[in-house]
Amino acid sequence: MPLKSPEAVCRSALIADAAVAALVGTGVYPVIAPATANLPFITWRRSGVQREQTLAGPMGMPTVILTVDCFAETYEAVRDLADKCRLVLDGYGTSESESVVVKNVSLTNEADGFVQLAGGEMPPVYSVTQTYSVMWVEN
Repeated sequence: MPLKSPEAVCRSALIADAAVAALVGTGVYPVIAPATANLPFITWRRSGVQREQTLAGPMGMPTVILTVDCFAETYEAVRDLADKCRLVLDGYGTSESESVVVKNVSLTNEADGFVQLAGGEMPPVYSVTQTYSVMWVEN
């Protein structure tokens, strides 16, 4: 059964985009990529949830904080991938007919970096970490 979450909706939007898919195919993984993943690839994770509260309980729409990490062998390649992800996700939303309704996705932060992937004998790879606020209708 597919995961019904705003993060999964964002993942689907990324792999459905021709420009992103041309670079990573379906290489968009939750939390951690498998050791066999080819570069470039993307990981995503829920890094927080914000909910407005009243004395009567929660109100309004929850906001998921979504972290998207892009990885590639060169700085130019990772920047290109990150820019393509931003073009897909920043301002994204779904229709009311979808099983999970995402009202709005907005980029709140982006940072360049590099990481040592598992298997320390490999050279470091470049990364871009993007943070998005995802407002959605919780069912």
